[in-house]
Amino acid sequence: MTTASEPVVNLLSFPPEIIHHILVFCQPTDVATFAKTLVVDEASAEPFNWKDVLQRRTEAELIARRAQNVESHERRRALETFVTAALQALPAIKNSEEKEQPSSNLQWLDRVLRETHMLSQPILQTDSDSETIQLRSRLRAYVSLTHDPSDEEESTKVVAARRIESRCFVYDIRNYKPITHWGPFLANGFVNWQHIEHLGNVVLTNLRELPGSWATTVPSLGLENTQAFSAPGPCSDIDWAGVEGTWRRYVCFMDYRDLFAFNYSNVAHGPRNAEFFRDSRFREATRLIEIKLYLVSRSQLRFYTPSPDLEDLKTRYPTLFFCGVSRGVSGNEAKVEGNVCIGIDGTIRWTFGAVHDLSTLWCSKGVQLGGIASAAGIVGSWGTSVHDQGDPVGPFWLWKVPPAHSGALMDFT
Repeated sequence: MTTASEPVVNLLSFPPEIIHHILVFCQPTDVATFAKTLVVDEASAEPFNWKDVLQRRTEAELIARRAQNVESHERRRALETFVTAALQALPAIKNSEEKEQPSSNLQWLDRVLRETHMLSQPILQTDSDSETIQLRSRLRAYVSLTHDPSDEEESTKVVAARRIESRCFVYDIRNYKPITHWGPFLANGFVNWQHIEHLGNVVLTNLRELPGSWATTVPSLGLENTQAFSAPGPCSDIDWAGVEGTWRRYVCFMDYRDLFAFNYSNVAHGPRNAEFFRDSRFREATRLIEIKLYLVSRSQLRFYTPSPDLEDLKTRYPTLFFCGVSRGVSGNEAKVEGNVCIGIDGTIRWTFGAVHDLSTLWCSKGVQLGGIASAAGIVGSWGTSVHDQGDPVGPFWLWKVPPAHSGALMDFT
């Protein structure tokens, strides 16, 4: 019991940093209980509603861990919360040794997704609405096959099945048309994350079976690499996307005769049948290319014509235009021109063409995985600039490397 001479100690009389340090080691449910003991002054509350965010994330984790008897609206709400958690992770902060500090939000999300296997559970009929599929695919694209089953035999089966499914989607020419803007997009202009997931799967599963040094020349994978500004090199107010510098790009493609046969012939039980990719004789080419980019003004583009709606608006993230040089293992060089912009859904879009013989022959459209200038890079599709019916298509993965990067360029067929 306190006496009249003894001061009453109030919890809020402790320094805020001490209270914060204590709560960091608590479970979300404990923090929620702690919050109930406080009277919050709404007038002085921060604009960011941390209590609502905490409740939503705790609810999402409980739904993911319940697994059984989950209603479709609950699953969709949990997936929405997980995607939001990934996007709300703080930008990468590097210490004096240029090493990034890990994001606690992304570590929590990665742990929950790994332990619950929510992303590997089959889509039920009740969950088959397009929004649920898009949210699930977006998270799977961010994870980038880093959550495979621990059992090697089971993992091999799962990845093999996923590879065939993704090849069927990526090389289906019907998925590239004006309504999809000739790339991985929906009719409303939003990103088609299901398409992005399949594009990334094709590149990564191809890399897994390649020999030697290919195994060490891979994009930076996993949720932690979706953190904004985690890519090598600086960003600035002008170059907000970290365009300038050295990049590596994987490009995969089928022999055109195989692409035509898969889409239009009766080989393997008819057009676009998955049996086509189960043939042991099937081969897919993979190339590793180096690209060096630098910013230019829109007026300096000579061959690439951006869409009229990509005006250089006076916003925080105006459209950036760039030029550069692409170089393959043979030493042949091509000029590159393109742009980076923020899409209507808030995603970072990359569009560029490779210029040969004074004309833009190839056009690529991709989406940044995660935040601005993420180490995970850009996943997308490539095709011809004229978009004639039956033209070849394929996936690519572009990521930034340090200026002194010395990895060899490669070509595998």
